Amino acid sequence: MVRDKEEFALGETRALGEQERLLNYLHAFGGLIATQVLHVRGRVDPAQVRDALAWLQAQHPILRAHIRYGSLVFRRLPPFVYRQPWFDTEGTTEIPFDVVEDPDPEAWRRILAHDLRTPIKRGKTPRVRLTLVRTGADADFCHIIICADHATIDAQSGNMLGRQLLEYLADPFAAQGKVPLHSTLPPPLEAGFPKRSDSGTRGYEPAIRLPKQTIADPKQETRVLSHHFGAAETTALKAVIKANRTTLHGAVTAAFLTAMRERYRIDAMTCLTTIDLRRLCRPALPHETYGCYIDILRTRHGIGDEFWATAREVSFKLITTLAKDQEAATIMKLPEWEVYRHEAAATMSNNRRIDGLAVTTAGESGLKRNYGQYELDDVTMAVSLDMFGPSVFVIASERLGGIDLSVGYTAYAMSDAETRWLADRAIALLGSAT
Repeated sequence: MVRDKEEFALGETRALGEQERLLNYLHAFGGLIATQVLHVRGRVDPAQVRDALAWLQAQHPILRAHIRYGSLVFRRLPPFVYRQPWFDTEGTTEIPFDVVEDPDPEAWRRILAHDLRTPIKRGKTPRVRLTLVRTGADADFCHIIICADHATIDAQSGNMLGRQLLEYLADPFAAQGKVPLHSTLPPPLEAGFPKRSDSGTRGYEPAIRLPKQTIADPKQETRVLSHHFGAAETTALKAVIKANRTTLHGAVTAAFLTAMRERYRIDAMTCLTTIDLRRLCRPALPHETYGCYIDILRTRHGIGDEFWATAREVSFKLITTLAKDQEAATIMKLPEWEVYRHEAAATMSNNRRIDGLAVTTAGESGLKRNYGQYELDDVTMAVSLDMFGPSVFVIASERLGGIDLSVGYTAYAMSDAETRWLADRAIALLGSAT
């Protein structure tokens, strides 16, 4: 056993911050469950994966923490009462790990969909679980599905978890010789992040949704379409992005906004954008800090005829909103009456869609291709959208000079054909931009 039981027995506890509390609350209802799938070539030994998970728990205190619920907290708005949650490392069990063998090479999609609608159990269970999916014990290709409570993981730390897991599988002895990155639970976001900016000039921004679809066979199932931009294609795209004075996030968002304009004849859309706040904390949190340190901002964008003008407007609007109107734009807080007044009925009548689009550009993942006898063939990232969420959730993560693009949607609100059209058109726009 890799982990030191005596060290684990010491125990540590702290209250969840406001953001962590909200994400954990949503997780219990199946909202914003975070997943990552590592598609790996090579015969992976389940026993070695179990050792790797024990080692990861030794590296990251938050992976050896469960959540216990304390005293009641009352508020004047729904939810009117909740129990204050605490991270607690004492008595936490090992990370749940399962092996599924199925002759269907696409079975991983079914397991992923199940994980995206199945919250991690309460109790002394860590807030992450793993499943190894393969066609048989001798299969030389497998899928490692990582499922987590978003209160403990974001895109950056999710990539770090995947990277360290593969490093351990490649060379357990080298991994075990490393000094743990963290010895104590990481602080909540609110401990180091300054009060959200609010110029007072922006009022509440109601969501704009895509036209409601009639789904022939609606299913409570989050699905993902994937596309990989190669290194040469990405280099060319980034050169054009730079020449047009915008960002990768602006270009990706503009591509999907333009596709939506063409499809639905709309000239404006609200978009949810995930912002990594590690560098904005005081003091700045180390890049390797494991946990969830994000904000999600809603911004409204006009969609014009000129693609790069839209991309520039997206980037500029995001920067100014973060600097001046973050408090008004954030959705990472318990809702006030204004939110219920503007959004409750509209959300429920539109298949529980809160916006038309959400985009996360996760930056460089640090994931390599080769890990000893294993090869990382591809990566899929997704967030559960069945309980509520945007119509389309796009995650762009950079790897080996290229871009992994994951386009998520729920079969309850969007048809496969409709989402495929939007994704294909957005990808074509990005490709033709070079």
